[in-house]
Amino acid sequence: MKKVLIVDDDKSFLQSLIDGFKSYEDKFAITTAEDGIQATETLQREEISLVLTDLKMPRMDGFALVAYLSSNYSDIPVIVMTAFGTPQMEDNLREMGTFQYIEKPIDFAILVEKILKGLAGPSQGYITGVSLSSFLQLLELDKKTCTLTINAGSKSGILYFRDGALLDANHSNTRGSEAAYQIVSWKNVEISIDNRCSVTESIITESLGFVLLEGSRRKDENDAAASAAAPLTNNAMGSLDALNMEDLDLDFQDTQPARNSKQPSIPGQATVAAANPMLAQFITMLGSFSDIEGATISDKNGNTLHQSGRSNENTANFISYVSVAAEQIGAAIGASGSQYSIFTLADDSKLIVLCGQDVIVGLTVGSAVLPASIADGLRPVLSRISLAA
Repeated sequence: MKKVLIVDDDKSFLQSLIDGFKSYEDKFAITTAEDGIQATETLQREEISLVLTDLKMPRMDGFALVAYLSSNYSDIPVIVMTAFGTPQMEDNLREMGTFQYIEKPIDFAILVEKILKGLAGPSQGYITGVSLSSFLQLLELDKKTCTLTINAGSKSGILYFRDGALLDANHSNTRGSEAAYQIVSWKNVEISIDNRCSVTESIITESLGFVLLEGSRRKDENDAAASAAAPLTNNAMGSLDALNMEDLDLDFQDTQPARNSKQPSIPGQATVAAANPMLAQFITMLGSFSDIEGATISDKNGNTLHQSGRSNENTANFISYVSVAAEQIGAAIGASGSQYSIFTLADDSKLIVLCGQDVIVGLTVGSAVLPASIADGLRPVLSRISLAA
């Protein structure tokens, strides 16, 4: 049975929730923790399907817990309990999009509805790998004082908050707004939080909202410039201008297993990968992208070579069909180079289909993921995979 972890330092409140959830014992079980430290111990000891957490707690608060979940249990949905108490803050939190929240005092019926939706499967609006921008906005709304260390691959930066205001930032040899613009644009971050702030004077004069928008704008400009400067080759992925099916909605939700589910092994796939070093390297690369929730690799005849995560035989059949259709459409419109296609699934996640010389790849990613970054990262190996004897 699926288990919900409730984290709050108010023992009477925890007991009231336990009593209220007795009517739902056939749907989910309840376990509790009184702070973030107890919660991490529970997560290591038990299989948790959803976390409901307060923000203000002793020892390890809800912010630190959310950061910990993002780095270590990114597939677990999270609902944040808040006490912001003003319509403006409620509207701001709703606009953040990636957080599910419920305001104290708790409306029990609404809470149950949110929990059941979270347990039903991946859903836009639940924290599953927290976005940095949403996390920073939550700090601002809660008027949090802290120092954040943000790591993204080999990059590292520091953000300083006092009473919810972003005062300063450091990255490499850059400080202030310029450093903040770079840090907030990073993806797939790990967040470490220290509930102290050594900075007292504001070096950054812009609002957090402006910093987030400017950081996003600069990243888009840099990505566009890099794409325009990159030479096209026969193996390049090209652009989606000629073949963009992003608006096509395909209802795969009911046929795809949950992210945490174990996938049956595909007969012969381990043998194929072991005998083909480039294919084995490509499969290893897929595992290094935390944004990839499921992967299917097939040959041009539709034979499945590898499957993992949110993938099944329906996905394998579909990407084979897309590969043939893409080649025909590309030839008809005179598209140069290989293409990749994007499909929006029923749960708002996306299916990216990439075609190599000998293999076809289908990748399931979250709705907020930029496909170009994944395609660029996989391109060098994909173009070199050959299944020739």
